[in-house]
Amino acid sequence: MKATPPLTLSLALLATMIAASLATWFMIMPGTELAVHFGLDGTPDRYAPAPFALSIIPAAALLSTVIFALAPRFDRKAAAKPVLYTALWLFVIVVLAGGHALIVGHALSGN
Repeated sequence: MKATPPLTLSLALLATMIAASLATWFMIMPGTELAVHFGLDGTPDRYAPAPFALSIIPAAALLSTVIFALAPRFDRKAAAKPVLYTALWLFVIVVLAGGHALIVGHALSGN
């Protein structure tokens, strides 16, 4: 299975998440707690310190990228269905990027 397109997209989204986290870090007040969980209506219901809130999803995306990139070498089932595997990989990374965008967006909105 050729992992170049999903790996490239994963690394691009990861770099974007890291850049957004760093930009947000420099724009918020020290000691700020950021929303990390939102209810169905979009209101935040859990908060965490900024370093944790801004780093946990990029860390999860990095771990996911490494696992998805290496899994076909060790699991024949992953290599047997490359279209499904690629779709799952991209879905996971895009959902993580969307969650990170919510956290960063809420932090920058000042709410």
